[in-house]
Amino acid sequence: MPAAHPLSPEVIEFAMRRALTLAERGPADNENPQVGCVILDAAGTTVSEGWHKGAGTPHAEAMALALLPADVDPHALTAVVTLEPCNHTGRTGPCARALLDHGIGQVAFGLADPGAASSGGGDTLRAAGVPVTGGILADEVRAFLAPWLQRQGGEARG
Repeated sequence: MPAAHPLSPEVIEFAMRRALTLAERGPADNENPQVGCVILDAAGTTVSEGWHKGAGTPHAEAMALALLPADVDPHALTAVVTLEPCNHTGRTGPCARALLDHGIGQVAFGLADPGAASSGGGDTLRAAGVPVTGGILADEVRAFLAPWLQRQGGEARG
């Protein structure tokens, strides 16, 4: 696993595998990728989950943020997302901004977003002081997203 993370690598990897399972709920042939998000508390317990249901619907991070319990400290939370949070406004707003606005304390993702317009969410979060770790189970996430990546004509990096 790249870079140190306050939660153990096993906890982050377990959450990433759950995020991949959630991502499977989204449409496989959509213009947008199948993405899953698991939000963990400081003990590594899942407090919220989300997935992307298709173009024009809230992204996985937005869904998980909307389902957060009101009594959690967002700064103590870690969002684990299969694909780097997007950094642009399309039909929905940027996920990197949504995570910042909610005060999420840390972010871990599997693959960097390969899109010219949508990439860079990790850099946006880091610039705001949020610790970000990429490359979590990158090979598994890349294999899962392979059909979408091929439709994009590119390859995502870990």
